[in-house]
Amino acid sequence: MSGNLTVVLITVAVMLSVVVWFDRRCLADLAQTDDGELRHFDRNTWALIIVLSFPIGPALYAIYGKGPGRYR
Repeated sequence: MSGNLTVVLITVAVMLSVVVWFDRRCLADLAQTDDGELRHFDRNTWALIIVLSFPIGPALYAIYGKGPGRYR
């Protein structure tokens, strides 16, 4: 029984680590982006969207947050 609990705790810890890493990565990208490159919302609004609505928020920022040609 304690083996199952250990697996569950490790799985939750790994998933939480991925969530925190992805949010931090998106927020770091947001901090380095010029205001002129942001689309649809301002910096503070994008930060709230990223933090409060995982995983949809970071995905929306990755798709719609910056202008065309961001990966060139």
